[in-house]
Amino acid sequence: MLKCYQIKEMTTEDLKNTLHDSVAALENYRFQHSSGQLENYKGITNTKREIARIKTVLRERESETHKKNLKK
Repeated sequence: MLKCYQIKEMTTEDLKNTLHDSVAALENYRFQHSSGQLENYKGITNTKREIARIKTVLRERESETHKKNLKK
């Protein structure tokens, strides 16, 4: 699980790759949960939070870029 400061230090491309990996991991957790094989239910919650943190940082960066373009 990534910490907030670690996510903010990553490049945008790395964030997009990590987001893709996290979504795939969440899908895997859901399949395991539905088949009764999931032992660590906390993994679902942690992955959802990580996805939310990554999306938040990506939106902040898009907003900053948009604001810079408007000032020009």
